[in-house]
Amino acid sequence: MKQIILVHGDKGGVGKTQCATRTAAAFEEVGRPLTLVDGDVKNPGLHMLYEDRTTVLDIRTPAGLDALYDIWVNSPNDVLVDMPAGGSDATAKMTSGGNAEGMIDLYGLLEAINAKAVLLFVIDQSREVLAALRDELEALSAHRPDWIVVRNHYQESPFTLFEESQSKQTLLDIGGEVLDMGRLDPSLVEFLGKNDCNLNTIQTRDDAKFLHKLRARGALGEWITALTSVGLLQGSANDE
Repeated sequence: MKQIILVHGDKGGVGKTQCATRTAAAFEEVGRPLTLVDGDVKNPGLHMLYEDRTTVLDIRTPAGLDALYDIWVNSPNDVLVDMPAGGSDATAKMTSGGNAEGMIDLYGLLEAINAKAVLLFVIDQSREVLAALRDELEALSAHRPDWIVVRNHYQESPFTLFEESQSKQTLLDIGGEVLDMGRLDPSLVEFLGKNDCNLNTIQTRDDAKFLHKLRARGALGEWITALTSVGLLQGSANDE
């Protein structure tokens, strides 16, 4: 079954693109084809690191959403979408059930193309992102996506608000999962950004420090293990 992976989180700066690029690198490392879509034309971070294979769409617009649905239908592979900040505006149109431009019945579309939606919802330790998570859990409940909350540990503080929230209990009640995305060495992040390379391609860079390569390999291995544990890297898009 084809997977439509939406890397979501609602607010900007929470780490959606970091999650998207790590996931793309993990699929690449295990040899599993993945169609990439960057849904943020203002800050296309995924496209910067995977320029030769990423489609950039403004999914804040009805035309951009329609183009996204066409990719879901026509891609023979799993599809990963790096959602823009304010991605809940897009998901609201995906769950409208309407037939206007940009609007769709998400569950009906996925059922028709033998696909499932997987939400990688990235959170930090702030209260605002938990409000967005709560709202999306409610808005998408009838459309039955697979939920994976990704705790981004770029800040060195506990996820107390999430652990004590009703959203976590709701997540567990619907069979959702929680993954931890470890903090990268800041100098590694800086090198990746300045040189437009990812956790895979850094290994071919002669100007990258050995420690950078070693830490990139470790981070990639950890993320592959995490995605495998929740079934994202098992099988192929054409498996029933």
